[in-house]
Amino acid sequence: MNGALLTDEHPRLRLRWRLLDLLIGVLLLALVLLLGKVAQTWPTMTVQAVRVHGDFHALRRDELSRLLARAVRGDFWQVDLSRVQAAAMSSPWVESARVTRVWPDSIDVDIHERRPVALWGQHAYISSQGQIFTPGEVHLIAGLPVLYGPADQALYVMAQYRAMNAILAQVELHITELELTERMSWRMRLDDGLLLRVDAHDTLDKLQRFVVLYRHELAARVGQIHAVDLRYSNGIAVAWGKN
Repeated sequence: MNGALLTDEHPRLRLRWRLLDLLIGVLLLALVLLLGKVAQTWPTMTVQAVRVHGDFHALRRDELSRLLARAVRGDFWQVDLSRVQAAAMSSPWVESARVTRVWPDSIDVDIHERRPVALWGQHAYISSQGQIFTPGEVHLIAGLPVLYGPADQALYVMAQYRAMNAILAQVELHITELELTERMSWRMRLDDGLLLRVDAHDTLDKLQRFVVLYRHELAARVGQIHAVDLRYSNGIAVAWGKN
């Protein structure tokens, strides 16, 4: 008896599931049609503002805003964020840029400004990342040294500058100009006017040796010294007289 009841219930149960599936399908179709209708009648959301965020020193916010505004095409949802980011990155002063939509009508652009830590020659700057960049105008910025060398050695020159400057700071000297020559030797001008030359072999050790000699012998007579040559294994050469 129970077996006959179960047999009779199975077709009814399958029919109920089919009806439920059909109902769900109809509801989903109705929802899609409704959303399509809403999308057709939804008012176009025009971008009202492109907002630039960041702490700027050399970068001019108004110029960047105009540059970004030209990259905005279409309404709020149509704006190509990668296009806006590329526009921001086209400025030599921009290190990085992040672009986001902000409901209902704004585009936010977060900018990290590229900060120069030195001049690279007379026509470019170098960043803390060792990147050479050339804005429209290059000016001498107080406190920044001038570095020279092959462009593909920029990171190395920057690293050596920091290491050398740290050694010279022991006697309160600082590099104002540093050049890596084609022969991979170094020529540097210090803030007291002194000219130093040192080769690529044991460079920092030789500079440390100079610091010791400067502290005990040369500091009192620095006004009489034109240049110091450290390109020797066991000594240094001092050129006397300011020329």
